[in-house]
Amino acid sequence: MRGWVALALQVLGAAAVVVAIWRGSAAALLAAAGALAALYGWTIRFRPGRFRRRGPPPLSLREIFELLRKAHGAVAGWVVGPVDGAIDVGGGPAVAPDFQRRGAAIVQLASVDGRLHVARDPEGTYVAVGDFPYGAGLLIAGPEQVPEAIDAAAATLRRFVAGMRLAEDQVEGHRAQLLGRRLARVAGGAQTLEGIARIAAELAQQLTERGAVIVLSNGEEARVVAVSAKGDQRLTGLVPHADSPVIQAMTGGVPVVTPRGEDVFGSGMPERRRSERAGTAYPVFDGHLVVGSLVLLGAPLDPDAPVMEQMGPLIAELGPRLAAARAVHDAEQRAIRDPLTGLCNRREFERALAEYRGEGTRPAPPATLIYVDLDHFKRLNDTLGHAAGDAALKHVAYLLEAAVRDGDLVARIGGEEFAVWLPRTPLAPGLEVAERIRESIAGSTWMWRSSPYIVTTSCGVAAYPAPIGDLMNLRAAADAALYRAKQAGRNRVERA
Repeated sequence: MRGWVALALQVLGAAAVVVAIWRGSAAALLAAAGALAALYGWTIRFRPGRFRRRGPPPLSLREIFELLRKAHGAVAGWVVGPVDGAIDVGGGPAVAPDFQRRGAAIVQLASVDGRLHVARDPEGTYVAVGDFPYGAGLLIAGPEQVPEAIDAAAATLRRFVAGMRLAEDQVEGHRAQLLGRRLARVAGGAQTLEGIARIAAELAQQLTERGAVIVLSNGEEARVVAVSAKGDQRLTGLVPHADSPVIQAMTGGVPVVTPRGEDVFGSGMPERRRSERAGTAYPVFDGHLVVGSLVLLGAPLDPDAPVMEQMGPLIAELGPRLAAARAVHDAEQRAIRDPLTGLCNRREFERALAEYRGEGTRPAPPATLIYVDLDHFKRLNDTLGHAAGDAALKHVAYLLEAAVRDGDLVARIGGEEFAVWLPRTPLAPGLEVAERIRESIAGSTWMWRSSPYIVTTSCGVAAYPAPIGDLMNLRAAADAALYRAKQAGRNRVERA
């Protein structure tokens, strides 16, 4: 049948050629030529992609970000979060290593908290945005960038970050495996144990779409070290009850599910909403050792839900990461902390002063140093024993930390001597802090073996730039003021 159809079409094509020649129009001749070609089988075999434009391959993320950097006149730029690893562009000799590290740290922070960060420094203006776990930032030359330029850079960076998320969300493969790789990657760039735990909590929240909490054990007690954005932030720092479900999960090494209304952390926070108390605690292992727990808040998930199968790679990756981070954290703390009081040690105190002196070529901001010494400490040791002396030092250390701001530093620099470093604090406010410290210690009662005792302190205060014009002389001036306070009768404050 098809043969007869083909023969009929060929006859019609030949007739079209004859008619075209007879009528003589250009369009007809063209149609006739096409018919003649079809008659004799002169055809073009089409292959998909034959006429597709051949050009250079698509740009990589690094190349796109380099173009973005140049478009905004930035001297350097940083990207964190891609599966293939962090990206830094520009830089070179024009950007000092300290500025490079500062830019990378700001972008890392933006990737975690998701906020716009603008930092103006002498070397330029840092602009960074993030959408966990992605972040991008630029260093634009000049500290006094106009708001319009900052807004334009931030808008471009947000589009770039959104594009990264969209591109990686379309990557084929197991979602939990992708999250596990992200945890391994971003945890490698995190600076603190709390940072790694926060990253893990946010990744668990992305996977399960509910609040997540990381609990870590140091062998003596367990403590909440990170809470995801959907969780109750008041849980941070909480020590779960010894009989709470989360401790049971860590002790038994098996997941524990709590019903609605029963608090997975125990009865420590009864004011929480009942719907937020329930949770599922999954023990986290480093080898055969339980190092903590990942807690998913809310009603338990269906055991047969696909997400439950996807949690495995994330939890398996989390255990060794937390254990390694805790080991590094403990080693760092031993290097900078006084083992008795938990305060910073002399080495860390001297490092803080040295860094304050080294902030570029500009004069350092005002600062105050307070030296605090326990009165008659040797008599206390000789009378009550060294264990009592240690307890008294811990008592004073607690009161010192309670009397200062978060950005201040309290250190134990000798046997019964402490230093309180108040950056960006002139003399008058520094004297007020010293007097508050003296009053709080003298007004408190220290208990030893059920007996009350009064502990007093003497304080020496020195401030920069008035009256001490050189930061290097600050410690000697504070020490001389402390000596005068001792000579004047103790339990008093003297200024340099």
